[in-house]
Amino acid sequence: MEFFDVYDQYGNYLQKTAMRGQRLKDGEYFLVVHVWIENDNGEFLIQQRAKKSDPIPHQWAITSGIPDQGETPVDAAIRETKEELGITLKKSQLNKCSQIVSDHNRYNTITHVYHTYANIAFDELIIDKNEVMNTAYVTYEEIMRMVNNKTFWDYSALLGVEDYFSILRSDSACE
Repeated sequence: MEFFDVYDQYGNYLQKTAMRGQRLKDGEYFLVVHVWIENDNGEFLIQQRAKKSDPIPHQWAITSGIPDQGETPVDAAIRETKEELGITLKKSQLNKCSQIVSDHNRYNTITHVYHTYANIAFDELIIDKNEVMNTAYVTYEEIMRMVNNKTFWDYSALLGVEDYFSILRSDSACE
């Protein structure tokens, strides 16, 4: 069983944990991390999800996950990238681009969006086949086409925010 910490909408820990899959009460949130890895060609490393328990199984997405109980968002971003792709990132490589509070669909989440530049060859990846079916590098424009074709997770719709993908077009959005 996986447990995670519960927060209020401002990111304050509520001294409470919940089990993965448990529906939270109004005003309670769990954390999510998104990790965007961009190479020197302006292409993003994406993955085709393998888990049937994902919100949209078998579609393309980015590295993401939920921090474990007691884990910080940046540590979760590092762990998820290592678990799913076998890539070891350092805290200093991750730039926090956004924090999105969402009361949308069936989840109340606070999503921490990170970005990093890294040139990672496919033969450097150690893919967790339980999580990831395939990987690719694609441009922002290709991601938007995939979103429109419903082959890439539409984070704007999933999080209930209109301009999620604009984060990737704005250098000033990242710390």
